[in-house]
Amino acid sequence: MRCVRVEAKINAKTILSVIALILAVVTPHLIPEAFVYILGLSFLFIILVVSWDVMVGYTGQVNLGHTVFVGVGAYTAALLQAPERLQSIGVAIPKAPIFVSIIFGGIIAALIGLLIGIITLRLKGYYFALVTAILPLVFMQTVFVWRNVFGGEEGFSIGLENSLSSSIVGKYYIALIIMVVCVVLMLLIVNSRIGLKFKAIREDEELAESIGIDTTKYKVIAFVVSSFFAGVGGATIVLYRITVSPDLYDIPLMLLIILSAVIGGLGTIYGPVFGALIIYLAKNWWLKEILSNLFKIAPIPVNDDIILYLILIVVGVLMPQGIYVELKKRCHEVRLKFEKFSKI
Repeated sequence: MRCVRVEAKINAKTILSVIALILAVVTPHLIPEAFVYILGLSFLFIILVVSWDVMVGYTGQVNLGHTVFVGVGAYTAALLQAPERLQSIGVAIPKAPIFVSIIFGGIIAALIGLLIGIITLRLKGYYFALVTAILPLVFMQTVFVWRNVFGGEEGFSIGLENSLSSSIVGKYYIALIIMVVCVVLMLLIVNSRIGLKFKAIREDEELAESIGIDTTKYKVIAFVVSSFFAGVGGATIVLYRITVSPDLYDIPLMLLIILSAVIGGLGTIYGPVFGALIIYLAKNWWLKEILSNLFKIAPIPVNDDIILYLILIVVGVLMPQGIYVELKKRCHEVRLKFEKFSKI
């Protein structure tokens, strides 16, 4: 009976995932290109949110500097596509193929994550969170100090010829493929034996140490994995929109990542995917249209950020474990009621 239930759960998730993927494939033919562009960016935002969940949701270590790795991946890919900018500091490298620059963005982010992780992940409690909260501000200063290379406050364009695709629909499908590959890989990692050790650390770090788990080692592994995929996401965003700027290091992006993961449900992968999609589209599409229509009727002193944070408060009070976990509970309750009814 237990095996049948497990298979039913797996099949349900698989069926829903396939349906979602089919909808994603056909959507560009049903909506205007402007919305296709936004939806493509939302797929890349999903990578950022899920990669943050790998660290925070599965090991319980609160990383408030995740945008460091997004920015590092973004600027790495941008400079590999526009290597002439490095000539001002005496560095000459050839231009890299587009997909090579995406991988390099992830690798450089992972190496920096490894260095930072080795130094900081021996800290426990809120100290690690405080240290990581400062990191985006430190890295952002490099953009302003070496503005000839990084473009300063405005950033720089890598040129239309270095885009993921010459068409918006082409970009959309590439973003979709990269998102699916990244999410599947992260799902495999957290469901592996390594992922079980991540969860052990999250549940009780001292107990995990007492049974022989090298907690620092596995926290560093989680941090490197999280950093790699954040770098891949940042690199792909730059190649999608063909510009790079300090907004990929910035605090508002970090807050949006946290908001999406918490609302979706930490430590679930599926929850952050759902949360990221809803929050990104709300921020860049739905809420803007709703508020613009409301302003025509009555000048209400609110903006999209206020509404999003109000949603976070409501979800935090009514569904503290996130929407995904709450939906699972509701479905479980419905199934139990159905089983009781069928026995009658």
